[in-house]
Amino acid sequence: MLQPLTKGHRLVLLFTFTILAAPLLGQASSPNLQSISIQDDEDYSGLDLLETVDQQVFVMAEHWHNIRSVPAATLKLLKYLHQHANVRILAIEQGKSAAYLVNKYLDSGDSVVLRQIVRNTMFWGKENYAFFQNLYRFNQTLPKAERVMVRSIDIEYKMESAIFVINELIADKEVPESLTHTVGVFQQMFEDTRAHREQYDALAVMYYYDREFVTQLVEYTLVDIGNNTSHYEDFFGTSYDQFATVIKDMSDGLFFDYTNPNTNYKFRDQLIYEKFLDLLRENPKTGMLTVFGLRHATKPSSIHRLSTESQSPIYGKVTNIRVTALHLKMFKSADLRRINFAFPKVLKTNNATLIKHDPDDPRLKSTKPFEYTLFINDNGSLTPFENRLKEDY
Repeated sequence: MLQPLTKGHRLVLLFTFTILAAPLLGQASSPNLQSISIQDDEDYSGLDLLETVDQQVFVMAEHWHNIRSVPAATLKLLKYLHQHANVRILAIEQGKSAAYLVNKYLDSGDSVVLRQIVRNTMFWGKENYAFFQNLYRFNQTLPKAERVMVRSIDIEYKMESAIFVINELIADKEVPESLTHTVGVFQQMFEDTRAHREQYDALAVMYYYDREFVTQLVEYTLVDIGNNTSHYEDFFGTSYDQFATVIKDMSDGLFFDYTNPNTNYKFRDQLIYEKFLDLLRENPKTGMLTVFGLRHATKPSSIHRLSTESQSPIYGKVTNIRVTALHLKMFKSADLRRINFAFPKVLKTNNATLIKHDPDDPRLKSTKPFEYTLFINDNGSLTPFENRLKEDY
């Protein structure tokens, strides 16, 4: 039968626990925890914790989308990695149309184009707006060959972005009779809604255009491109590949159905995997930064496969950084709760903390396949523009 503990036994147990816990709790900080600035300044202290030698792809895996400070953190890492890891490409979890618009703005600095990015793409927050302004300014300090460009590694799921860019490619050209039933319909649809669309700073809707009609038009156009390729090549000229890819990616986006991200997730993730491989083949020696949803960077999804499969061109050349923040004033991940317990007050003292996970240190191990975590001491979402069309997203 168990006997009650005497006062002496309790003291011995307390002393034993204190000795055992000392390695876990006694250290105020660790070289693997670095306070960093994510402001647009020249303070890069702490970022040297990132291993950059022989690394080509850096993944910022968002714990959830639309964390308010992620655009600022992205700019800071992009500028640091531009210098230390030859990063010249920002790969985005959006379609080719969004990349087209962003690159057009980065080439021109035209604020009208920047407003179209906010209105038509998933970059709808005020923080996104500031990010692109600051990236443009940064690019202007660089020789053209060293400037950052944006590339898509995802399908088209924001149809208004794709339709906007199709009309950008049409420009002021007269659509020939042979294309009136495809290109001409995209043009007419766009013009019919122009006045209404331009009342708003952002279209925060899943389908601004009628989804069923757009689906039929896209599928018909896809078939017609295959049957009458030369008609489209003659009309679009050097922009033909851009147009054809947008149409194909629109078809994939409509099949995926972003209103329910679990529907056909494996289908979309496989396409992301293939698009990333294509990007790597085109840029075999260029450093890249990508901002992606956490799910794509964990087993068995696309980014995780690219970083762990021995046949991957970037096997052993990927740095995975989980990006997370306060959620309802609490730590959302078990790893951060453990780290906060081991190093009390460190995370909530810093504006942002870069953590290098150590599998041999029980305080700093990661339960997910990430070498680093970037914790942002912020509890907010992206700030929307006030004048926006909002429906169920």
